[in-house]
Amino acid sequence: MSLKRRNFIALGLLLFAAIGFSIGRTLLKDSTGHETVEATSILATEIPEQATTSPGVAQPVPETTQPGTSRASDPANRGIRRFLGYGLCFAAAAAAIGAVFGLRQTAPVLGPDGIGMLAGLFCILYYMAINAEYMMWSYLLDIWVTAASILAASVILFSIRELWGWAWAKFSLSWCLVRRLSKNVPSPQRAMLVFSGWIFLSLTGILLTQLWYDQFSFGFLAAAIFGFMGLRLYGKDLNHLGEQLNNLFRGLPVTLKEDSTFSQTEAQLLTVRLQQEEAIRAAVTSERFKVELISNVSHDLRTPLTAILGYSELLQKETLSPEGQEQLRLLHQKAGYMSELVESLFELTKVSSGVVEAKREEIDLIRLLEQTIGLFDDQLTRAGLVVRRDYTSDTIPIITDGARMHQVFANLLGNAIKYALSGTRIYLEVKETGESCLIRMVNTSSYEMDFKPEEILQRFARGDKARSTKGSGLGLAIAQTYTESVGGSFRIGIDGDQFSAIVELPKTERNL
Repeated sequence: MSLKRRNFIALGLLLFAAIGFSIGRTLLKDSTGHETVEATSILATEIPEQATTSPGVAQPVPETTQPGTSRASDPANRGIRRFLGYGLCFAAAAAAIGAVFGLRQTAPVLGPDGIGMLAGLFCILYYMAINAEYMMWSYLLDIWVTAASILAASVILFSIRELWGWAWAKFSLSWCLVRRLSKNVPSPQRAMLVFSGWIFLSLTGILLTQLWYDQFSFGFLAAAIFGFMGLRLYGKDLNHLGEQLNNLFRGLPVTLKEDSTFSQTEAQLLTVRLQQEEAIRAAVTSERFKVELISNVSHDLRTPLTAILGYSELLQKETLSPEGQEQLRLLHQKAGYMSELVESLFELTKVSSGVVEAKREEIDLIRLLEQTIGLFDDQLTRAGLVVRRDYTSDTIPIITDGARMHQVFANLLGNAIKYALSGTRIYLEVKETGESCLIRMVNTSSYEMDFKPEEILQRFARGDKARSTKGSGLGLAIAQTYTESVGGSFRIGIDGDQFSAIVELPKTERNL
């Protein structure tokens, strides 16, 4: 049986029970044998105001009240009424028991706080009716008394069924009406207004009942207590939601809180967290597949490239025509270029995917730079370039991966040798800034740089697009990847014809 149908049948039984109790009680009262008195006979008992009194003279006695005909005077009639009264009361009790216990409440309608608010409002209406009795005609008063008794019985039976279901739910505060209302508002600010308005109405009901009728309303008191309890739980739920947001930001597991006001939001956070983990797993799988693919391709290319380089060296010792010698030189040059490209791409892929972790060792940054520059002395001389140093100290100890940083500085110097204007200078500046070191290399470009810094950092991107023989477009991409792998940062600056590469490295291993 569906929940709506179950509640509809239960409410029908409760209404029948309330009506049965009210009519049965009336029949039982009428069957006790008390005589009814006509209203006109009561008015006839008034004594005439013009009657005079004389000593010794007997006063006229007014007509005695004539008893009306009582429908309950007949014993047989009283017995029938008594039988019908008991029958209706027993039937009402059976209907009430069936609705409360047989069709037990499994989901809240008003909840304990809603019942308290309903009881408080009903008491206010009841007190208003009592104070307005003198304004009613007699037949209206009878109708009101009957309707009030049926309504009171309905409210009591409905409350018993609701509270019995709440007891079966282990007195869960999720049954509270104000808590359920707060879950249906779109923002935390409106939820606070729901709690504040509920508490305000409850306290106002207590105050008005006390001031107007000198009665204390326990119904409004219960509603106010549940309102404060709901507000306290709402604060805990809000704190729990904040913790889950922090967990999501820090990459920690997201947990759901049962019966939370923000359970739907937390479920969405959990979904986002699961999707994030799935995306990370997919990215890791993709990177591993890419590394394996490049490893296999590199391995397959190394063997023929090695053979080509070896045979080309052997052929250079043979007697060939000038044209054959030139073609052999170009073959050896292209094969060497392809070999370097395969090795660079393989190393870049391994580092960017995290397959190879960075080492932690203490090195002297100035010494590393000087050693790297020393390896390029001949190339710098042939290119007509001079390196100008600007060091803040003779030695700067840092903890980093020396091999990777050597490759970074080698790529930057190689890039400057390829694209710097001949006869100019390369400026190398090293500064210490707090817990990091800033290395800045500046050179004058030999061509117009019509690209943005972020474009030149992409793989296989070259600044001088007219040149097809110099560089693979991986030098700066490798420099950036290696720098970030040791916890540093890498960026490019362009100012007219001035090209600058800025490397910032931490002095300690805090980011490794």
